[in-house]
Amino acid sequence: MIKNDVYTHGHQAAAVEQHARRTAETCASFARAYIRRDSDILDIGCGPASITVGLANWADQGSVTGIEPEKQILSRAAETVAKAEAENITLEEASVYELPYEDDSFDLAYAHQVLQHLTDPVLALKEMKRVVKPGGFIAVRDADYYTMCSNPESPMIDKWRRIYRQVARHNGAEPDAGRYLHGWCTEAGLSDLLCTASVWVFAEIEDRLNWGNSWAERCVATSFGHQAVEYGYATSSEMQEISEGWKTWAGLPTGYFHFIHGEVIGIVTR
Repeated sequence: MIKNDVYTHGHQAAAVEQHARRTAETCASFARAYIRRDSDILDIGCGPASITVGLANWADQGSVTGIEPEKQILSRAAETVAKAEAENITLEEASVYELPYEDDSFDLAYAHQVLQHLTDPVLALKEMKRVVKPGGFIAVRDADYYTMCSNPESPMIDKWRRIYRQVARHNGAEPDAGRYLHGWCTEAGLSDLLCTASVWVFAEIEDRLNWGNSWAERCVATSFGHQAVEYGYATSSEMQEISEGWKTWAGLPTGYFHFIHGEVIGIVTR
């Protein structure tokens, strides 16, 4: 049965355009050694397809199938694919809980910042396992929001982090998913797990301004901000204050922000 999970970030432009800055090099390097030129890859939750295009470049003699449950995002992904002139990419509307593919269809299934938004990540991993060939791989990467912190310390960013985690868990999701990946993959029956972690840093002025101003807008103009108010975790005025706090931090010449991603590669066995 397809689940109707609530996507905490929402699909407004402020979130989607931030996601479009992601690349295979910055988000899938932990899986690079497991991708052959002729690999057939399933990209779960491909979003605006900026990572998908990079995966297709690595597997230039294979194929990449990118899936999303939202037609709106698939339209944005199609624009990215067309601009890149990537002929080995297919985009399809589908749910990770009920993949429309035969058993043993892919060499690798990849999911970036997906499991953190699901109410049943283990079920999703089991479905990913079903469509990957024996001896193939599942590669997953998720953030750990608990580790998100700034310098100088900001009461408004601390408040944002607390509210974000409350909203995500209200939606039945796990915002600190990075640390849970090992357990979820084990429960899903994957073997020979390789667990790594990496850090995103926002310190250079362009990166800092983009990250800070993006979250400033997302606090007041995306589903996250609306949900925070609707669920009673903040008022509209509090979300506006948090938005201003992000802008203030982003403008500081000494501003610094980092957080950890958990990463797991698992082998599929039958």
